[in-house]
Amino acid sequence: MLVVNDNAPSENGPNAAVLRASAFARRGALHIERHPFVDFADMRNRAFAALAALDPRPDWVMWLDADEVHGERVRAIARGILPTLDSSVGSVDCYTYHFFGTFDWITDVARRFAFYRYDPSLRWVNPIHEKIVGLSGRAIVLPYIYYHYGNVAAAPLLADKYARYHALGNPVPPREDPESIDIYLEKISAVRPFRGEHPSAARATLAAMRAELGPMFAAIDAAYRAGRTPSMRARAALRGLNEAARVGLRRLEHPALSARLERRR
Repeated sequence: MLVVNDNAPSENGPNAAVLRASAFARRGALHIERHPFVDFADMRNRAFAALAALDPRPDWVMWLDADEVHGERVRAIARGILPTLDSSVGSVDCYTYHFFGTFDWITDVARRFAFYRYDPSLRWVNPIHEKIVGLSGRAIVLPYIYYHYGNVAAAPLLADKYARYHALGNPVPPREDPESIDIYLEKISAVRPFRGEHPSAARATLAAMRAELGPMFAAIDAAYRAGRTPSMRARAALRGLNEAARVGLRRLEHPALSARLERRR
């Protein structure tokens, strides 16, 4: 079952059309809630409240934002791992590639809260960078990486996003020049080239965005390559090695689950 909290001003927008054409909709497993956006905790709470009306209620819930895309191995987690976890496990964390500027650069591979056991008493607090309250049980971390594309956008859109975050309490001030490429260069000391493959579910969207924003992506790419000093590149490479080791060590921490994750592609 997919439950969506749609904050769009119209129920007939392009996102709604995509949802109605989805496999979830075709098999009667789509439930759309429509509420005006207030803040991120309110958004989570309203979507979560809809789960109480499901019959049966879910055992596990997946934390998913519209700017995140999973690969095929998420099926192994949902079908082959979550149902086998004992009651002492209350949540499962994974990792995300955080893209910044274009689809060819990432800032990090970060641990991410991804799945949690359903409990009707759970709620979220904080208008931005929302946190779950009432979660019980221990967390385990799997060596699975998915993809976050929310910071790949035209400069005015990205600047507008940051301004909205600031209005909700994020300390980063709005951009004075929302058209400037400097919004991407602020992360130049953190970015490094992405060497992997994008998930199949995202490739058509990425191709369309590359066709539309090709000149902008080329300018960002050139600026990153020209502006990254040898010390920046070295530090970014070391961070990459550290993150790869961190993910890899999860295979030693949970060998049986990791083997199941790899086997059930």
